[in-house]
Amino acid sequence: MSSAPKRLTGRDYDRKMSAYFNSLHQQAISRRGLFKVGAGALAAGAVAGGAMPFLPGLSVLAQDGGTFTFALEGDVRGLEPALSYDFTANPVVCNISEGLMKGLPDGSMEPLLAESYEHPDALTYIYKIKSGIKFHNGEEMTMDDVLASLERVRDPEVASPMAWFFDPVETIEATDESTLTITLSEPSALFQFVAMTTAGHVIPKSAIEEYGIDLLRNPVGTGPFKFVKWDAGSEIELEKFEDYWQDGKPYLDRFIYKIVPEGTTRVTALKNDEVNSLTQVPPDQIETILGFENVNWNEVVGYTINYSAFRCDKPPFDDVNVRRAVAMAIPHQEIMDAIIKETGVQARQSAVPENMPGSAEGELEPMLYDVEAAKALLAESSQPDGFSFDYHVIAPNDVWIPMAVAIQDALKELNIEMNIVQYSYADMITLQQAGDYEGMMNSQWASDFPDASGNLIPLFASWNFPPQNNHSYYSNPQVDELLQQTETELDQDVRNGLLIDAQKLIAEDAPMVFHEHFKWFMPMSATFTGYEISPLWYWDSFGRDMTTVAE
Repeated sequence: MSSAPKRLTGRDYDRKMSAYFNSLHQQAISRRGLFKVGAGALAAGAVAGGAMPFLPGLSVLAQDGGTFTFALEGDVRGLEPALSYDFTANPVVCNISEGLMKGLPDGSMEPLLAESYEHPDALTYIYKIKSGIKFHNGEEMTMDDVLASLERVRDPEVASPMAWFFDPVETIEATDESTLTITLSEPSALFQFVAMTTAGHVIPKSAIEEYGIDLLRNPVGTGPFKFVKWDAGSEIELEKFEDYWQDGKPYLDRFIYKIVPEGTTRVTALKNDEVNSLTQVPPDQIETILGFENVNWNEVVGYTINYSAFRCDKPPFDDVNVRRAVAMAIPHQEIMDAIIKETGVQARQSAVPENMPGSAEGELEPMLYDVEAAKALLAESSQPDGFSFDYHVIAPNDVWIPMAVAIQDALKELNIEMNIVQYSYADMITLQQAGDYEGMMNSQWASDFPDASGNLIPLFASWNFPPQNNHSYYSNPQVDELLQQTETELDQDVRNGLLIDAQKLIAEDAPMVFHEHFKWFMPMSATFTGYEISPLWYWDSFGRDMTTVAE
């Protein structure tokens, strides 16, 4: 890409959106006591060593009907695809609306709302759109809806966090009433995947015009389930869309999302069949869940990173020696052993796990834990006598809060005072997209695509400052140049070399503390079958094929 597109700044985004979001998420705070079960009702078992078993799906007859209840670890900010871009909203949105393409577990794709897909040359993508598909409001999907949906994500006034997906796009046009042609300004190795994400979801043009920003709580799509209600802080209810275009689907009657912030409460609810699945599993509850006779276990290593971002453009963390001193003073292996445990794999100074093409982790080592070396670095820095700063983190959480406390304690050795500032999940997403913070911010990222640059470009490209996802405000012209080259280079071996070089530079700059590549878990009630978790599960409509098992 030759230059960054003009977008709203983080502060502009905050002024535009925060009042709206806050009005939603301050409602019904008292409802958060959702399940009347004791938080300590389950004994915390020691995490089992070795590999976790995958329990197979039940090979028995399935039947239609029933309600599936999924536990979310926090409330959502909204429910429309252009703005609902996180691990709590996506499981809901992807059952309501759908994209042109569907991702498969092996990283390939197949048409979904598209009838067919062609990529005749490096700059051209052609999608034939299916006919006869209805939206939940009864309207039939047309090319006007497709165009309006894609342009909504690109619109700088909407400030979609996925706007960067369309950076290489020159034109989006209907070449006839059923043919969408997208032309790029330059080749892009990643653009092929955009249509399988929520950035490629189609919603009615009439709804965009009617609701505007209020689409966040008035979602309309073509998906297997339609929106019924959202009780902020409590639950979201969807019901079967009777006119769904895939014959016979969905099999279930209702899909309910319960907001359950406390991890042990989610696990207890799973045991008691009050919820049927969840994805955020407390580390000390893994062995406990594996012992539940009513639950099947699913896990997958994700294309993920749990990190603590430094605000690199402001003191004290505009000094690389300060950043490296802080990173070296953290007892990474102790945190892995005592807190993260079997829920992740320790990162080696990269946001890209070793199982992704283009990862540099085979050539990097984990950040060294060396307090004396950290003290020496700090003595040479702009902050030789220590300092204080705020560390922003989601709470309650069974991993991130204990990790924050461990970091806080470790930094006392450097005469650094770390103040832990806690946020609800929804409020943290708003803060991240506004980007109006100082100090450090704990966050998590999972690639949008089965490609290493899906981790690197959002988190480290200087053109992706908030409301995009470079929360570090990290800027290195050499890294930018390498990442730009990976976008236009279609030879995978050459791309991998560029990606590895970029990661080595990023490791030297230390714009964040790389904690672990976390796994995805989806334990599920044995009375349901039809879905197994994939590395990119957050783009899946996992309710589409789910059924109850005949007793």
